[in-house]
Amino acid sequence: MQALRAEHRSIMAMASRLGGLAGNVKTRADAHDARTLVVAIDHLLHAHLAEEDDNLYPALMAAGDEAARRLGAEAFEEMGGIVGAWIHYRDHWTPEAILDQAGRFAAATGGVMGALSLRLEMENDVLYPAMERLMGADERAAA
Repeated sequence: MQALRAEHRSIMAMASRLGGLAGNVKTRADAHDARTLVVAIDHLLHAHLAEEDDNLYPALMAAGDEAARRLGAEAFEEMGGIVGAWIHYRDHWTPEAILDQAGRFAAATGGVMGALSLRLEMENDVLYPAMERLMGADERAAA
């Protein structure tokens, strides 16, 4: 879980930089810098989500604990909506669109980064601790 939490910190650091830049796009270079951050966040998100999809959600959904199974299934389903919003954002905001619609880009960035921030907070505070409890139970059962 520590690696996933570290990725959260990296995602949020990039998201913070993007949020600051999004409100100050004035030039083509600014738009390209913003797009570079969008692409960097996207690459990190893909790797992060693949890890969760391959390991975290299946483990939670297969847990002997009903609450863990429900949490895993709900978190997995909810993530689909967030991923859809992210993909739309990523695909729409090209450097040209960012420069042409700087105000809309700033608002869209605030919205998608806000949703992402809330999700990462929930994972850190609820989902990962549930997985750590499950892993601890498995270790105790094996002993």
